[in-house]
Amino acid sequence: MKRLLVLGTGMVLVMLLTVHASAPAASHPGTVRDKLQDAINRGDLAGAMALWTDDAAIDNPVVCPEVPCVGKAAIQKDMERRVSSKNRPKTLKHYVSGNLLTTRVELRSGLTEKAGVDRIILWLMYEVKGDKIAWERGPLYERTDPQTAKYVAWQKTQQPAR
Repeated sequence: MKRLLVLGTGMVLVMLLTVHASAPAASHPGTVRDKLQDAINRGDLAGAMALWTDDAAIDNPVVCPEVPCVGKAAIQKDMERRVSSKNRPKTLKHYVSGNLLTTRVELRSGLTEKAGVDRIILWLMYEVKGDKIAWERGPLYERTDPQTAKYVAWQKTQQPAR
């Protein structure tokens, strides 16, 4: 009787694993963000662009001050900026809820160097659809960090008068 119970349990586990393995898996939002980060770090503009949906949006008050940047053409301009700025983001932590991602990032770039800081800490939010990014919001600067606070103060002196 005990053998039948063990054999039956084993068969159920094999069936569950087979069903689980054959089900199409959506990409983990953190994995998609990590692919974007890797492409930017490599200077791979095409690789970075391939990770956005055609109707994606970036809501960034610095890059798109009036309205969010929508569509691949607008996003490409921001990706070009990130690559040319020699952005070197490093994920500190991902927080995931379904297809939504909040990421805490350490960023080193040509701009952080110009500001006289080693790195800054910021937060970014994403919605991921399948294996592509549908929107990005941020950055939200972690101003309690002294280097980030210094960068934010420097950044205000760099913005053109409107």
